[in-house]
Amino acid sequence: MAADKKAVEEIGHDPARDNQSLGAGASEKYEDAINREFYGSSISDSYRLKSELIGQCMEEIGMGSFQWVLFVVTGFGGMIDNFWSQGIGTIQPLVRLEFADVTRVTFSSIAYNAGLIFGASFWGISADYIGRKPAFNATILIGGIFALAMGGINNFIGFCVLWSFIGTAAGGNVPVDNMLFLEFVPGSSQYLLTALSTWWIVGQLVVSLIGWVFIANFGCPSNATPETCHKEDNMGWMPESPRYLISRHRDADAVQAVNYVARYNGKPEPLTLEMLQQIDRDLGIIVNPEEAAQHKPSWVQVARESFADFQSSNFKTLFATRKLAQHTSVLWLIWLMIGIAYPLYFNFLPTYLAQKFTDNSYTSLSLTYRNYCIQSAVGCVGPMLAALLIQTRLGRRYIMAIAAVATGIFLMAYTTARSSASSLAFSCVLGFVGNLGKQSSLDITISIIIGR
Repeated sequence: MAADKKAVEEIGHDPARDNQSLGAGASEKYEDAINREFYGSSISDSYRLKSELIGQCMEEIGMGSFQWVLFVVTGFGGMIDNFWSQGIGTIQPLVRLEFADVTRVTFSSIAYNAGLIFGASFWGISADYIGRKPAFNATILIGGIFALAMGGINNFIGFCVLWSFIGTAAGGNVPVDNMLFLEFVPGSSQYLLTALSTWWIVGQLVVSLIGWVFIANFGCPSNATPETCHKEDNMGWMPESPRYLISRHRDADAVQAVNYVARYNGKPEPLTLEMLQQIDRDLGIIVNPEEAAQHKPSWVQVARESFADFQSSNFKTLFATRKLAQHTSVLWLIWLMIGIAYPLYFNFLPTYLAQKFTDNSYTSLSLTYRNYCIQSAVGCVGPMLAALLIQTRLGRRYIMAIAAVATGIFLMAYTTARSSASSLAFSCVLGFVGNLGKQSSLDITISIIIGR
């Protein structure tokens, strides 16, 4: 603990002063012994202590203009993610009309979700090897390229294939965006991670607005067929994450990244290379900075190491201690349920509304997308309210539990809807409580994984 005390003396900041609970919207500040017991062998002592030191420096820098600009940029990444997720469901009715070789239009959703599974697995791990910044840029670029290519597709099979590639990119958007944002934000402002999800809902709002304005008014009518619906008629400034850099033994680059944020915010530089190297010396670790800086893995190595991490021995780090095993098991179960329920509801909502409460006319289609826009707008309130509520005594866990129970109740009650107005009311409430619970769950998951 000599390194810990020395670091505190050098930066003039004691992490114990920020003894905030999860209910206050920030990660709990534990003594080093408790941290060591919780994470066990899942992370090295060097990484843990350096990460805590960087966290103290970020706290000294505070929440400034850099973090707010980053909030917008990473939020845009989340917006793009949901733009794709909701977009495929929005265009499916017209795809069924345009392509003659469509057997089941929902096959495109299967292709997209298969891509999501692969993308979430690949990008989440690859970001630990190539860095958060390249992964962030790549996921947005790949999704955009294949989305543009889709404009030239003339058959349903090609449509499904391209959506699977878009899903591969989209699967990494939210994990990488949230990691990148959280690793630059001081612990006292960590509640903004929940508010960041508002951008994700904005993506749904943008899709629903496009559907309302363009699809309802300029697409083929609902009673069209492939013979009558023809295609021609429907035609940085950001540095790398310092926590990633110290994980690759690039301490000097990590110092530059932290101090860049300080300068950007008009604050004094809080971190020096000596402070990080002192931690290694106290732990008896010898690191050659030149060799570490020269070692840049190739894409083949990145792919090999990404798949190698799926070996059973690597999963054991998630169960290194009893508490960590409990957290991991519960989080996996929660996200399994969310992964099943969320797409089943939101992906097929436009189709459900169109079939149950409208007829085959332009007016009815416009009403469907108008209601979808209203529901999406109400859903944006969920993450913003969650960001405020997690700072109360309820905290993340109780907010998540209350929202989950409310979602189940209103889903059951939705089956009693007999009119367009009642359907709109139920879908708005579900969009609100569903996103409230989902973003609270996401906040808990990322906070535990990042180890803040």
